[in-house]
Amino acid sequence: MDEAKNNPTESPLDPAAADTALAARPSTAAPRSAEEVFHQYAPRVYNLARRMLDSDADAEDVTQDVLLQVVRKLSSFRGEAAFPTWLHRVTVNAAHAHRRRRATRTEPRDATRTFDMVLEEEPPHGPVRRWSVGPEEAALDRESQELIERAIAALPEDYRDIILLSDVEGLPNAAIGEMLELSVPAVKSRLHRARQKLRDALAPHFEEVSA
Repeated sequence: MDEAKNNPTESPLDPAAADTALAARPSTAAPRSAEEVFHQYAPRVYNLARRMLDSDADAEDVTQDVLLQVVRKLSSFRGEAAFPTWLHRVTVNAAHAHRRRRATRTEPRDATRTFDMVLEEEPPHGPVRRWSVGPEEAALDRESQELIERAIAALPEDYRDIILLSDVEGLPNAAIGEMLELSVPAVKSRLHRARQKLRDALAPHFEEVSA
């Protein structure tokens, strides 16, 4: 059973709603050619890198690096893990490396930027949506989707990464732990805190209704 489903704090978003482009996931088999790599996986790599780095230009750089790595190593891929899992690992490592390089050449991003500051930039319009239906339904409309995307982007990087890998990419806790060099209990704990922060950030826009 997927460990993520046993987490006491449920995700405040529907992974499918977070990115409809990832709804039809590629098979677990390795692609057979460079053309197949670019056709099937370039959007997936870009979407994850874009959310991790919060920058179109940086995501394009990482996507190019990742796809070149994958093409070079394709012949040596032994299938010890499903190809998408291996691809996630390469992408996460490349994004982390890009963050480190970016930090050395630019001033650090404002880590004190709060969720309230982000959400106040775009206050809710009209009546507050009922949280009882969950943002997974409300996220079907573009305004709510953008709100969720912005709330995820405003998370501290450690929380953002784990939300993306678990709730958007749908990876199990064990795989996430390997990518982030965390134990499974540490993954569960960080994911719990990340989901709670995301719910708190979205709460002003969704009316929470008691059961």
